Parts: sequence; C-alpha cells; structure tokens
Amino acid sequence: MKKLFSLSILFLAIVLTGCNKDENPVVPPTPTVDPLVGTWVSEGTDVAPGLVSVSKTKRVVATFNTNKTYKVVSTDSSNVQVTFEGTWTYTDNTGSTIKTITLSQTVPTSLTSTGIFEVSTSGNLTYEVIQTNPAITGFTAPTAAEGFGSTKYNGIKLGATWTQKYVPQAPKTEPLIGTWLSDGANVAPGLKTVSKTKKIDATFNANGTYKVISTDSSNVQVTFEGTYSTKAVADMSIREITLNQTVPSALTSTGIYRVNTAGLWYEVIQTTPAITGFTAPTAAEGFGSTKYNGFALGVTWIQKYVKN
Repeated sequence: MKKLFSLSILFLAIVLTGCNKDENPVVPPTPTVDPLVGTWVSEGTDVAPGLVSVSKTKRVVATFNTNKTYKVVSTDSSNVQVTFEGTWTYTDNTGSTIKTITLSQTVPTSLTSTGIFEVSTSGNLTYEVIQTNPAITGFTAPTAAEGFGSTKYNGIKLGATWTQKYVPQAPKTEPLIGTWLSDGANVAPGLKTVSKTKKIDATFNANGTYKVISTDSSNVQVTFEGTYSTKAVADMSIREITLNQTVPSALTSTGIYRVNTAGLWYEVIQTTPAITGFTAPTAAEGFGSTKYNGFALGVTWIQKYVKN
C-alpha cells in the first residue's frame, strides 16, 4: 500500500510539474536588432548629387554588420568599383531620431568620417557623412541638431549635395505593394505614342494579385488584372517581376522595377506570346534595356509612378 501511495504521489508531482511548465512558459527575450545593420542600396535619384558630380557614382551598396564592421561598394557610370571597409559606431541624440555616426575606414586608406543617419518608419535610410580626419579644408560635418543638408563649406550649408538615400536590399515586406499613379511626364513615351495613354492607376496587392486601369486621351479606360511574382537581384535595388495577366486576355509580361524614396520605376514587356523583335529589360542592363532587334530603346518604355 505504501508503495502504491508513493507511486501515486510521484505521478501527481509529475502531472503538477507538467502543468506548471505549460501554464508559465518561459519566453526568451527577442534579440534587439540594430536598425542600421543590414545591406542597403542607393541607385538612381537616391544617389547624392555630390557623388554623381564628383565621382560619377551610379550605385552604392553599403553593408553594416553586427560586429560593427562595414563594407561599402561604390560603382561609377563606367562600372568601375571601389570598395571601402572599416568599423563604425554611433550615438543617439536626445529628442531626435537622427543619430551621429563615426566611421573608421581602413580600406583602401586609413581615415575617419563623421556625420548623421536616420532609419525611417518605412524602413529607408538617409545618410550624410564627410571625411573629418584628415580634414578636408573648408568642410564641416553635418550635425543632428541642424539635420540633413547641414554639411558646410566655408560656413555655407550645401543642402542636398551630400545627402545619400538608401533602401534595404532585403525589405521586410514587398515594396511594390500599394496603389500607384502615373500621369503627365511620368507616363512612358511608348505608351503615349501607341496607346495615347494619359494616366495609369496600378494596384499591387499583398496576395499577389494586381489591377491596372489605363486611361487614354479620350478618357477611355482599359482594365488589366492578374497575378504577379517578384525576385530580388543581388546588390541591387532593381527587382525582377513576372505578371500573369488574366483580364482582358491571358498573357505573360516580364521586366524590372525599383521602389526607392522617389517612387516607382517600372519597365515590362509582353513575353508570352512574344512580340516579334522585342526582348524584355534586365536588371543587369538596367532601365531602358528593353530592346527591339537588339537595340536598346532607352526611356521609351520606362514607366514612373508615385504612391497614391
């Protein structure tokens, strides 16, 4: 009887222990991820005007690692690349979401740069730094107190000249999702010529469906619907897109797009059934790479949108 009683107590203890564990689970704390950590891409209008003018920069890919090292690869208009590496630290500023950053560069030369950055609620990065050691005569670094555009030369603010904007290489959500409007000068020249298009309203949904309403100069509307899928391209903010249209007819279009702080650039062409002579644009060749009989058509089919 004692043995039976002991086993009963043991069983009860096991049951109670199991219940306590289930009722009070230990949830491990979520590790804090620094908002700057990750890979960021700057292309097109996001590149600082000063970099475009002085270095002919067309793309900057910046990676900030959790171990406080960084790597920045700058590509110019001739596709020549320069890599910068080193370590970084930053400090918060009371009453401001703008942070102060210091970069200690080791590659290709040793120097120090300081400045400011901010990661917005939408997940984009604004960044402005300048070499401070050895100092560049006449220049002073931007400050959080004065904000972006506060880099000075001989005491005069240089405005947007050195303000660099980035989007994440791997955004947490599909950047195309939302409603977009293209009208006026933003409508692709090819659409104006062929279809007399004056306005396009495009909606891309989170469930992978889309609806595009095209309005021509006579206010006649045509609606296109279907599904879409996208694919990231390494070290680029340009992404690939495939659209499987179901309305008003079944066909497939492919191309490229980029969402940055200025809006959406979009270039696609029907590929199934193919249009004789035409080939779709590629991320590697960039916007304007739609070809007819091997010749790139430039801006002809580049469509620009703003978020509606």
